[in-house]
Amino acid sequence: MRAHGYLAFAVGICLTAWACLFAMQTQDRQITDRFGYDADKVVRDTEARLKTYFDTLLAIRGTFAVNEHVSRADFHRYVAELDLAERYPGFQAIQWALRVREEDLAGHVATVRADTGIAPGGYPGYRIHPSIVRDEHYPIVYTEPMAGNENAFGLDLAALPAHLRALELGRDTGEVVATERITLVQDASGQPGFIARLPVYRKNVPVATAEERRAALVGFVAIVFRVTDLMREVIDPPMLRHLQVVIHDTGYLHEGTPPEPALGGLLFDSAGKQGGAREGRTTVPGLQSKAVLNVGQRRWLVQVAGYDGARYGRDRETIWLIGACGFLISALIGALLVTLQRRRALAHTLRAALEEQGALQDSAVVGIGLFADGRVARCNRGMEEMLGYPHGTLAGKSTAGLVPAGPDPFVCGPSGQRTHRELELTRRDGGRMWCIVNGRVVDRQAPEKGSVWVLCDISDRRRTEAALENSLAELAQQKAQVEQAHRELSDVLDRLRQAQDTLLTSEKMASLGALVAGIAHELNTPIGNSLLTATALADRVTDLQCQLDGPGLRRSALETHLADAQAACAIIAGSLGKAADLITSFKQVAVDQASDQRRRFGLGGVVRDTVATFAAQLRRAGCAVRVDVPDSLDCDSYPGSVSQVLSNLINNALLHAFDGRPHGTVTITAHALDDDMAELRFTDDGVGMSGRTLHQIYDPFFTTKMGQGGSGLGMNIVYNIVTGVLKGNIRVESTPGSGTTVVITLPRTVPRAAAA
Repeated sequence: MRAHGYLAFAVGICLTAWACLFAMQTQDRQITDRFGYDADKVVRDTEARLKTYFDTLLAIRGTFAVNEHVSRADFHRYVAELDLAERYPGFQAIQWALRVREEDLAGHVATVRADTGIAPGGYPGYRIHPSIVRDEHYPIVYTEPMAGNENAFGLDLAALPAHLRALELGRDTGEVVATERITLVQDASGQPGFIARLPVYRKNVPVATAEERRAALVGFVAIVFRVTDLMREVIDPPMLRHLQVVIHDTGYLHEGTPPEPALGGLLFDSAGKQGGAREGRTTVPGLQSKAVLNVGQRRWLVQVAGYDGARYGRDRETIWLIGACGFLISALIGALLVTLQRRRALAHTLRAALEEQGALQDSAVVGIGLFADGRVARCNRGMEEMLGYPHGTLAGKSTAGLVPAGPDPFVCGPSGQRTHRELELTRRDGGRMWCIVNGRVVDRQAPEKGSVWVLCDISDRRRTEAALENSLAELAQQKAQVEQAHRELSDVLDRLRQAQDTLLTSEKMASLGALVAGIAHELNTPIGNSLLTATALADRVTDLQCQLDGPGLRRSALETHLADAQAACAIIAGSLGKAADLITSFKQVAVDQASDQRRRFGLGGVVRDTVATFAAQLRRAGCAVRVDVPDSLDCDSYPGSVSQVLSNLINNALLHAFDGRPHGTVTITAHALDDDMAELRFTDDGVGMSGRTLHQIYDPFFTTKMGQGGSGLGMNIVYNIVTGVLKGNIRVESTPGSGTTVVITLPRTVPRAAAA
C-alpha cells in the first residue's frame, strides 16, 4: 500500500516539472520581445532628440545668416529666450567661435574687452588661451550662459587638435560636425562631453565648393553637451532600472572600418561612472542589442543590455506556484494511499505515549493530584513522598487530614478559573510544610469531575524569607548610621568650600598686585623721561634769563636755546604719548561693552575690511593672508569688537610669529556650527610658542618682546573681548616651529543680556 503512494507521488512530481519548464519557455519568449521593443525605443529616442537639438543649431546659424553682425546682447537675448534649463537641460552652453587671422588678433582682443553690451565694464580680463602662433585662430567669443562656462571664454579651438579637426571638417562640408569624446574645460565634474558645431559663411557669397566655403567662412555656432545629462533626459529614469545603456564613439563615418570600442571612446554608461562606484547588478544572457547612430558625422555605437529583474526576469512566483501546487497535489494523493497504514502506527504510538506520561507523572519532584468531593481521587508518587504516605495509601483520603483547619482548600473558583496560592499542609507524621498550589478544573461544563492540583514544597524558601527579614532590620540600622556619616561629611565639605573661596580671593588679590606693579613699571620710564627733560629745560631757561639780565644776549646763544627747547619738547611729547597709548591699552583691558554698537553684519565683510587696513604692513613684512569666510555667514553682534580681536591677532603675528623670517602666511577661516554658533580660526605658519608661553599668553603685561615694542596686553584684550563682549570661547594651539592657531567660537546672535 505504501509503495503505491510513493509511485503516485513520483508521477505527480514529473508532471509538475514539465509544467514548470513550459511556463519558463513561454516567459523567455515574452522577455525577448519586450527587450527588443525597449532597446529600439532607446535608440529612436536618442536619434530623435539629437536631431531636435541639431535643428536648434541650424536655427542659430539662421540668425547669423540674416544678420552678420549679431551683437553679444542679441546673442544673449536669443539664448535666454530658448530657456535652456527648462526646455534643453542637456545643453551645457551655446557658443559662437569667430575666425580671426593672426594679424587681426590684437584688434580682436581689444574689441572684446571694450564690448559693454552686457557687462558695463566690458571684459578687461579677456585673452586668447592657450597662446599659439598660426595663420588662423578660432576663439570662443560668445558663450551662454556665461555663469559656469567662464573657462571657455576666449578658448582658441585652433590650439586643440580634436576641436581643430572637427572645425576643418565642418568648414569644408558645411554640415553639423561633432567632436570626439572630450572633457569640457568649463566642467569640473569630469563627465564625458562633446560639442556639435555648424559653420557660418558670409552673406551672399558662393559656397558650392570646399574652396569657396573656406574663403567665405566667418565662424562656428556650437552647442556644448554633457553626455550624462543628455542621456538622463533622453532615457526615461524608470527604464534605466531595467536597462544598461553604453555608448561609445568609434570615429568619423568617412574613416572606414570602425575600431573596437575602447575606454577612451566611452561616452555614457548607465551602470555608473567609469573608474568609480558601479552598480553590482547582472544582465540577462542573450538580452543584448547594438545600433550605430550618425551624430554629427561621427559613429556612435549604442549597446543595450537588460538587467535581471522585474521587467526582464522570469516570474518566479508563478513558476514556484505551479511547482508548489503540483507538489501539494502529488503529496496529497500519496498521503491518501498511506493513511491506513499510518493510522495503525499512530494507535500503537498513542498507547506507548500514555504509558510514558504515567511514568513521567510518577517521577516528577512535585505533587500532582486529582481532587473531587473533598477527597484525593488520584495522585502521583511525588505527592505521596512529599506528604510522607506509603505508595497507594493517599488515594481516597479526605482533604481534611491535609490542612490544619478550615474549609477545603482544593476547590477552584465558582466559574472554574485557575487558582494559585500558598498553603500550609499537614504531613502524615504531624509535621507542617508550606507549598505553592496551582489548581484547574478538569471540565468547566462538568465541575463534578473535580480539579487537578500541582503542589510544590517551599518550606526552605519560607525559612529563607524569615532570615531575610532579620537581615533587612540590620540593614535599616546600618542605613541610619550611613546617613549620620553623610551629614558629617556634608559639614566638612561646606568648610572646604569656604576655604576654597578664601584661596580664590587671595589668588585674585595677588593677580591685582601683579597688574598694579606692571602698570607702575610701564609708566615709570616715559614719565621719568618727561620729568628729567622738563627739569633740564627749566635750568636752560634760568641760564637764558641770566644772560638776558647781564651784558646782553647773543644771537647764537638764543638759537642754541631754541634748538634745545625744541628737542626737549619733542622728548616730552614722545614720552607722554607713549604713556597715553599705554593708558589707552589699560582701558581696553576692562573691555567696556557699551563702547561698541551692536548690529547685524556679515562676518566675511568684517574680516576682509580688517585685513585691508593692514595691507601695507603685511606687504612690508612679506606676509600673505588667505581668507576663507563664506559671505552667507551673518551675525547679530558687535563688529567693532570682532575687528579689534582680529587687529590684535594680526599685530601679534607680525611682531612675534614671523620674527627673523622674510615671509609668512596667515590663514583666516570661518564656518557655521550647530546651535547658531560660528567658529573663527586664525592660523599662522610662524615660529610657534613653547608650553610656558602658551600657559601665560593671556596674562597682562606678559610678552616675549619686552622693550622691543610689545606691551603684553594684546592677548589679554582679545580674551576679555571674546569672553566678555562677544560671549564666546577662545583657545590657542601651538608648538615650537609649527605655527599657531587661535580658535574662537562665537554665538552668531549675542544674547540681549550682553547689551546691558
